Amino acid sequence: MQLIYKIEFNTTNLYFKYIINSLIKEANVNAVCKQYKGFILIILEETAQNIESFFALLEQKLPVSIFIGNSYVVESYDESLEELEDFEIKQNLHLLTNDEIKKIIEENNIDFLNDIVKISKGEISRFETHNGLKDYFLPNKNIREDFEKRGFEVKLLITDVSKLDELFDLNMKDFQLLCSIERPLVKLKFKALKNINKEFSSTNFIYAKIPDDKETVLFARALKQNDINYVLYTNDEVYQDGLKVTYTKDQNIIISGDKGLFPKYDFIARQKFNSSKEYFDANGGVYKAILAQTAKRLIPTIGVYFSLNSKKSSISVNIPTKGIKQIIEIPNIHNSIKNCFEEIADIDEHCARLITNFTKKFPKVLENDVPANANGFESIINLCAIVLGVNGSKEFEDTALYSSLSSGIQIDMKLINFNGTNYLDYRKIVQSIMAYKMADVDNITLIYSFYESLSEFISNYVNEIAKEIKANDVVLCGNMFANTILLSKTTKALSKTYNLILPKEYPLDY
Repeated sequence: MQLIYKIEFNTTNLYFKYIINSLIKEANVNAVCKQYKGFILIILEETAQNIESFFALLEQKLPVSIFIGNSYVVESYDESLEELEDFEIKQNLHLLTNDEIKKIIEENNIDFLNDIVKISKGEISRFETHNGLKDYFLPNKNIREDFEKRGFEVKLLITDVSKLDELFDLNMKDFQLLCSIERPLVKLKFKALKNINKEFSSTNFIYAKIPDDKETVLFARALKQNDINYVLYTNDEVYQDGLKVTYTKDQNIIISGDKGLFPKYDFIARQKFNSSKEYFDANGGVYKAILAQTAKRLIPTIGVYFSLNSKKSSISVNIPTKGIKQIIEIPNIHNSIKNCFEEIADIDEHCARLITNFTKKFPKVLENDVPANANGFESIINLCAIVLGVNGSKEFEDTALYSSLSSGIQIDMKLINFNGTNYLDYRKIVQSIMAYKMADVDNITLIYSFYESLSEFISNYVNEIAKEIKANDVVLCGNMFANTILLSKTTKALSKTYNLILPKEYPLDY
């Protein structure tokens, strides 16, 4: 009998097909695996008993992937479709199946005694893995803060996944992403009181992962054997540390990173790309790249590129024959709380009084300032964080994610026209938050409301622009949409009216 099994798969990389082929060979069944853009087919010509045995093997050994969607039996498929060609591009990815992990452990015996002793004594162990130099240490507030002051991101390596529930409030999706073949970084929420002394993180969240290369597999095993179930680590900035991912109800989303994605052959551009930066630059930016991926260049399309770090965040339109035009831009402002207060005071007399009263009630606010190298949304969020007494954009976002609110209050998101260009008026955002702060509204409500109000701003102007250009397609991109509040609120508001497009096989941002 014939059975055709379809697996929705949102990347054109072929490593998952290789794994399936190895399982077909192991099971010794009459089957072929074909990969197309968007899905994989397994076609079997076998007895019912052998098919049943093969799927039992798949269930046991086929790993999860961040790119997998639904899988199901189909009656037929379009045989005129062209299979993806194999260009034999070596993936920057260790395919750590259960069998491969077992083989690594059986065939290698690295002595980690010195590292274990150092870590156990509360010191830092530094060694090189396939993915570069890394520093490992037990959760320690002072060491963590020292790394962060020097600009390093501190993450968590989990050596025993059975201990995850001791630390984190996990759902099944978090667990599946952590254990997927791509081994991404996933933002996890600590259980109450588990990070009360801030040993792990300055907030209630941390990016975590499980081992993703041979050396780290062996190191994690040695740590686990010494009852060390997790360690903090940093990696040298010159090295990639894998993908950061998040998810919606319907889709896994890559926030950033190249590992496992590049080098990559792009079947639309018909060329190889070695990094996400190379890919985005070749296409003229993230929004243009997604238009190319989804064949929307010749269709009126609205693009919302909101990036935490970029100087080019905007709401834009793509008009066939006319190209892309920015409709609303996010300003790149002077990184100074003093300058911000002066600009707010210049709006009107009411705002000038607000500044006077605010600095009297919170006299230390002017002692702080934002990082000089911040751009766009990061600068705006840093200013909002200062007036709330919050330590920067990371703590600002994580405070919002920690809330249990379903709705907030209205933060002013207005436009200002300067020299013929429409900008988001950052002054009104900060002024609005200050006014609520003066009325003793709590920080969690205000920060949650920032993202909710930003989603309303997006929805309102997308609706207005769509009517004018008769657009049905809206692209959401940029790492601001890694914030699940902003993403979920925006998609809920727009998905009933528009075809929402999020990148599936490329990152949200540079």
